Amino acid sequence: MARILVVDDERKNRELIQAYLEGGEHELYEAASGEEALEQAARLAPDLVLLDVVMPGIDGFETAQRLKQQAGDQFLPIILLTALSDRDSRFGGLSAGADEYLTKPVDLDELGVRVANLLQLREKELALARRNVELVELQRFSEEMSALIVHDLKNPLAVVLANLEYLQERITDEEDRQAIVESRQAGQRALRLLLNLLQLTQIESRRLQLSRTTTRLASIVDPLIAQRTRVVQSRNIHVVREGDLGAQLTVDVDLMTRVIENVLDNALRYTPRGGMIQVQSQPLERHVHLCIGNSGPPVPLEARARIFDKFGQATPGVGRTNLGLGLYFCRMATEAHGGRMWVEERAALPTVFCLELPTT
Repeated sequence: MARILVVDDERKNRELIQAYLEGGEHELYEAASGEEALEQAARLAPDLVLLDVVMPGIDGFETAQRLKQQAGDQFLPIILLTALSDRDSRFGGLSAGADEYLTKPVDLDELGVRVANLLQLREKELALARRNVELVELQRFSEEMSALIVHDLKNPLAVVLANLEYLQERITDEEDRQAIVESRQAGQRALRLLLNLLQLTQIESRRLQLSRTTTRLASIVDPLIAQRTRVVQSRNIHVVREGDLGAQLTVDVDLMTRVIENVLDNALRYTPRGGMIQVQSQPLERHVHLCIGNSGPPVPLEARARIFDKFGQATPGVGRTNLGLGLYFCRMATEAHGGRMWVEERAALPTVFCLELPTT
């Protein structure tokens, strides 16, 4: 049931409108002046106001403006009912915040339709506001759950990794030792994925605080390449390092390391035995391009933007898919640094992932 406030200094006008609207499912209240209307609105929180313009004290224009301010972010429909029919008065009323402007004598049937339409619009606005509150709560729950999952899983993973390191130092059998090395690498990757999940939540909610330091691009890239020497050699993959990687970046080193690591591991995943990976840097005026290409299957042109979406994927059956958060994390983390990321195709390299990062 809607609460409607009827404001007019003439009692007969208030009674006429109330008599017409009484048959509907409304609670009707009245005020004889703008000041009384403001007091009634503060107390009743009406769903709609029918407001005369020419009244003693503050007029309908100022009353409408103050009622809108008093309602704040909540939509309060106001219909001005007045004998003033000139263009300037109509413009003044609408400028003051009125949603409708009807001249007297008012067509009561038209008034009824406009009242119904505005009440319906208000209900939709309120439903949308409630939905927004629910989404905010859902986002807060998602952030808290992500932080809880990361916190609860980091501790057992740390224990597993510490024990694997302990065993690696004491086992002499090469096959057993290699199995432990691979298990440690898998555990470290799982830990990185957990951190990615947490920081993605922070980026999406615009709460990520970057811990920026100045570092050379080579100091990030070269250790990552060196750590993958055994895998590269076992698959006879040729890694080519081109360009000047001496550019100075001011970045969150841990975060950007995981971005480049993700891209490099993606290249390794799709490069066939005997294939090639190219790591190329091109310093420009205010940023640097780091491109990591491979001789694996290409990403279809129509899917090159989609694979950077959350849970995005390329067209099924083309040899490349992306069902996780990896490339989405890379794009979001790169953009958080003021950079960008894309994929392209070159003559010798069907797939090349490129990062554009600002330099110092």
